[in-house]
Amino acid sequence: MNSVKKLTAVALAAAMAVSASGCADQSWSYKSDNASLSAGTYIYNLLNGYYEAHDLVESPDEVKNILKAEVTGSDTDAETKTVEQYAYDVADDTTSRMIAVEELFKKYNLVLNDTEDQAALSYASQVWSTAKKSLEGYGISEESFNYCYADYTVKYGQVFEHLYGKDGEKYVTDDELKKYFDDNHTGYAYFMIGMSETNEDGESVAKSTDEFKKAEEKLSDYVVMINNNSKTYKDVITQYISDFDAEVDPTYSGAYKNEEGAGLDEDVEAKLESLSEGKAAFVKTGEDASTVYYFVYKPKYSEIEDYLDENKVGNEYSSTTTDDGITIYDLKSGYTHYSLLNEMKADEYKDYLTEVAASSNIKKNDAALKKYTPKLFVTKDSDSE
Repeated sequence: MNSVKKLTAVALAAAMAVSASGCADQSWSYKSDNASLSAGTYIYNLLNGYYEAHDLVESPDEVKNILKAEVTGSDTDAETKTVEQYAYDVADDTTSRMIAVEELFKKYNLVLNDTEDQAALSYASQVWSTAKKSLEGYGISEESFNYCYADYTVKYGQVFEHLYGKDGEKYVTDDELKKYFDDNHTGYAYFMIGMSETNEDGESVAKSTDEFKKAEEKLSDYVVMINNNSKTYKDVITQYISDFDAEVDPTYSGAYKNEEGAGLDEDVEAKLESLSEGKAAFVKTGEDASTVYYFVYKPKYSEIEDYLDENKVGNEYSSTTTDDGITIYDLKSGYTHYSLLNEMKADEYKDYLTEVAASSNIKKNDAALKKYTPKLFVTKDSDSE
């Protein structure tokens, strides 16, 4: 073949390659034997990965090339990566886990919970209405957004509950859940008595000396009642309602993960930490009109194990009623069965989905994936060269 013919053949081959890539199906991103995800789904995950990495950059507005900035995730064994690579990795991990959820959803013959899905879709429509312009500009359709925001989220939860719920492959017993809660959480209950009032001029001033004295004496009495085991917390609340002519149960109760803290007043939290289960104390904060007295109680774990009931939702309280018709609620952890189980097993679940994804014969659409890069999300006034 002479040189002219060779050049002609090379040019024709190049033209055919360009034509083939231009006609490649870019509607899907990842697929397996039983699932196929849209390109918009991948873009959505890439977008989340980019912003997750962006949030890890110190003073991002001062970085010349945000995509090349180096970041390290919050995990103790996290690698240092560029924002660009971080976004790619999050997109790949998330999209792969989506395939895993779809595979498991089919494997276990699960049916999408219409009630939960419709609620999620309703909320998604509100978000879409404000984010539509920017998301469509990235190539994310409303259908893809709804899948990520609603359908997938509900399926993710249903597979989780199937695995870790009763009769599931990874079932967590009540004893295991209770041990996890006991080992990792602190329960609390408290109420407050503020010592300010408004005078005739509309100013906030301290209450009278007698009222200060009454608050201190009564709270001291309540502490003794609890600590000598002569009264329960509910008994104390009943007495408080009588002593101070209260109209409602003033209690705030819940539990917090030990490593995170409760977010209470620091003096109150310090006192709570010093208490043994089933014991009480009172704490004074502030001075004069800013004074607040706290009655603090650390419940026994048996008093706040409401999360053991799988059918109980978060806003359900059991209660008693005083002779004056005032409702006094039982103490509660603030957790539902699902929320505590999720806290306990969320990382394990993600790792399991990664394993499932690795064995799911996933195919990736390079034609679509190469078209979308984190550069899409860099603002026009940023230098991303």
